[in-house]
Amino acid sequence: MSDREPSQDDAVWQDLVARLESAESAPDPQSPAADPQPPAAGETQSGTGTPAGPRDYSEPADDDEGFVPPEPAPLGTGDPLVVLAWCGAAGAPLALLLMAMFWRSAPFAVIAGLVVLFIAGASYLVSRLPGDRDHGDDGARV
Repeated sequence: MSDREPSQDDAVWQDLVARLESAESAPDPQSPAADPQPPAAGETQSGTGTPAGPRDYSEPADDDEGFVPPEPAPLGTGDPLVVLAWCGAAGAPLALLLMAMFWRSAPFAVIAGLVVLFIAGASYLVSRLPGDRDHGDDGARV
């Protein structure tokens, strides 16, 4: 139970809504939209010639309207050995996990083959990593 009556709550709510609606319709004297013409560069609204503030910023013109991005390369055009290495490095542990859950009596040759496939794929991927590194380089490539 509340100490207030429902009619008093409604009156408070209506007063709050009315104040918010009047605040939205009144222009903010600090906003740039209230000034019909923005001040020139290096000049404030008072005309004293002090540097422009952060609200005096104007968006620069868009210079690259005619830019059309290049067509992306089609999927699957990578190096086939890298794709196979990733399949072995990622697929073999997944296959071993599924075999441990669903095919408990798998032959030793299948398990050993998947382990060898994982080692071969991971080794190939590691061997393709760059060997030399510039110590002043942060690693970003464009």
